[in-house]
Amino acid sequence: MLADTHRPQAAEFHYRRALALAPPDAATVANLAWSLTRQGRLEEARRTYRRAAALHPSIALTWHGWAQTEEAARDLPAARRLVDRARRLDPGHRGADTFAAALLARQGEEERALAVLDASAARHGGPDPDALLEAGRILDRLSRHDEAFAAFAAGKALLRQAGRRYGEEEAVDLIARLAAFFVAPRLRLMPRPATPAAGPQPVFIAGAPRSGTTLVEQILSSHPTIAAGDELPSLGAVVRALPQTLGSPLGYPEALSELWMGDQRDGLERLRNAYLRQARKLVPVKPGHTLFTDKMPFNETHLGLIALMFPSAPVVHVLRHPLDVVLSMMGTNLTHGFHCANDVETAARHVLLVFDLVEHYRREMPLRYLPLRYEDLVREPEPAVRRLLGFLGLGFDRRCLRFEENRRHARTPSHAQVAEKLYSRSIDRHRAYRTHLKPAIPILEPVILGLGYSL
Repeated sequence: MLADTHRPQAAEFHYRRALALAPPDAATVANLAWSLTRQGRLEEARRTYRRAAALHPSIALTWHGWAQTEEAARDLPAARRLVDRARRLDPGHRGADTFAAALLARQGEEERALAVLDASAARHGGPDPDALLEAGRILDRLSRHDEAFAAFAAGKALLRQAGRRYGEEEAVDLIARLAAFFVAPRLRLMPRPATPAAGPQPVFIAGAPRSGTTLVEQILSSHPTIAAGDELPSLGAVVRALPQTLGSPLGYPEALSELWMGDQRDGLERLRNAYLRQARKLVPVKPGHTLFTDKMPFNETHLGLIALMFPSAPVVHVLRHPLDVVLSMMGTNLTHGFHCANDVETAARHVLLVFDLVEHYRREMPLRYLPLRYEDLVREPEPAVRRLLGFLGLGFDRRCLRFEENRRHARTPSHAQVAEKLYSRSIDRHRAYRTHLKPAIPILEPVILGLGYSL
């Protein structure tokens, strides 16, 4: 459960405890290896997978997990050998088929990759969502755009049938309440943290999924003073616990009104310290690190709370053409944003909601805020990186331009892309899909024009 809820350090502790209490078994050792992979400790994970395979060489999941570790370490030939072994041991393992296809596509064997997915679907009586989305991404690389979008749409339809539908009522309610609460007259009365926090401080990388936030984090974590936090669940944990932390019968954000009470004047410091305790358990901070990144998608929804807890924290808001964002969201299995990404229109409506909320925050409260266009970063990387590091108060470091040499494993769907040099093929991808994205265009037109993009 800990491993599946993005707490691999805690999972590692319990796997090691289990192995100390009983003779080692292959499944537990392999699960320990996976928790190490999720932390980016790839050499330890390799050694642990070897141990698991020696204990029981016939468990397909061990070889599949080891293959994913080698892929994270960028050894694609080794990953292919290992996943092929997993497929031989368990021909019914659909995830191994999809992963094998992804590896083939990354090595330029797109047609073979599609054949693997077709054979897998035939064996199982039809494809599953992840296989369809992978097929769509491969077809997109081949410029077979209509087929690609049909695969995306079919995969998303299966996810909706499985219950992954946009929680629009909940999203609209939360965003309306945030906008109503975070207004200038109220915020002027709010207390601020009385004492500074110790240790490395957060840089919040905000933006929609697939907008370029992982690229920005990869660039920043190439700087010797910045640790990569990936998609930290810490802010979400603070939000969920906030009413209890402040002893309030109200929900979030209204529970923040308790801060006006005399016995709650230190409430923001307690919330801030709870965030930092959570984050520091998850971030691989090393000597010399003074900053760490938090790039949970749609972090900008909570800009009001971020600015209260960390008044001087930098917020880097990564912007990309909204139609490119929606298209990329359609090609990825995402849960962010109340499951908005499982349909073109719901993705567009949520992007619009969040954009309007950010504009509200920027009107109502002071923010240390930098809008950064993905397109500028790709087309002219050095000026964009200099501006980004200057915003953080850091000197320019050329390693940030060679981010693909950063051996960190980005634990997001974009990990493969940020292991490559910058490329421009993702700019204006939506132009080839205009017919399919037509329902999103009137919804997103205010955002597109408001951000200075073109229709």
